[in-house]
Amino acid sequence: MEPPIWIGIAGTVVVLAFLINGMRLARGEPGHAANAGRLHAAVSIIVLPLMWLVIAGMTR
Repeated sequence: MEPPIWIGIAGTVVVLAFLINGMRLARGEPGHAANAGRLHAAVSIIVLPLMWLVIAGMTR
């Protein structure tokens, strides 16, 4: 496989860890950490498809 694919796989693992951490924080007590967790989740959901679009463009 080409290096961009491995970069995409590694990036996906990092983004999923970011998402899991965000979901964990969002389910905790209300306050700053819960708000940060919601932002983590939103950013993860937005970044993952965009990252793969960039990777797809790099492999052409």
